[in-house]
Amino acid sequence: MADTETPELTQLRDEIDRVNDSLLALLLERADLCRRVAEHKRDRGIPMMQQGRLDALRTKIREFADGHGTDPTYFEDVFDVIIAEACRLENEIIGSVDGQAPAALGSRARRIDHVAIAVRDMDEAVAMFAERYGFQVVERQKVEGEFSGMTMVTMQAGGVTFVLCEGDSPKSNVCQYIDQYGPGVQHVAIEVRDQPGVVEDLRERQADLLTGIISSPGLDQAFTRRNANTGMQLEFVTRTDNVGFNNVKELFTAMERENVY
Repeated sequence: MADTETPELTQLRDEIDRVNDSLLALLLERADLCRRVAEHKRDRGIPMMQQGRLDALRTKIREFADGHGTDPTYFEDVFDVIIAEACRLENEIIGSVDGQAPAALGSRARRIDHVAIAVRDMDEAVAMFAERYGFQVVERQKVEGEFSGMTMVTMQAGGVTFVLCEGDSPKSNVCQYIDQYGPGVQHVAIEVRDQPGVVEDLRERQADLLTGIISSPGLDQAFTRRNANTGMQLEFVTRTDNVGFNNVKELFTAMERENVY
């Protein structure tokens, strides 16, 4: 339905714009204060983490939400992002003291971008996640190739994204993975800022990287090999726009070259 502009709607939108401008200014002011706090702590040898203040803030957020009849999760999610940025600033400023480099992901990891799950039967898996847990299908994709051939279905519920993967032949990497490990989590993708810095830092730390940065429009990825002890493979991803999971063939070419899955 076409948007009908009315004087009342225009006024309300103007009010929203005003609030947005105020929020941006306040966030900038808060970031500057956090930077000054970090510098103060650095100069006086005060530890970064002040768990008591975080606990008090979370209590205050919940009490405020309850007092205004609002879902506290909304405010908690907003402040989780704000606190994460404050921690990143502190880690950046304090973590470099005395030659101690910031942790590879400590100042760069943003969230779990998605979890890739290897499945035996795609239709059954999609139905299970949709009917029992309320996930919705947002993308279907077919990847061609003897080793990389598979069907991928991206499903989301709230802020959680699962990418279901089903191999299309016994030689498929996904089928070989299931033969070796059984169905389940194939890898966990972590969204990061400063992808080149992350990869450089991981190499210096001798992390077991399978690939360098794999680039495609709007998407940079890097993968580790699967760890024999934990069974985990990690992906580090940076998104510039929502273009989907569209660059898996280069990953599977690397995996085929090294005979890993």
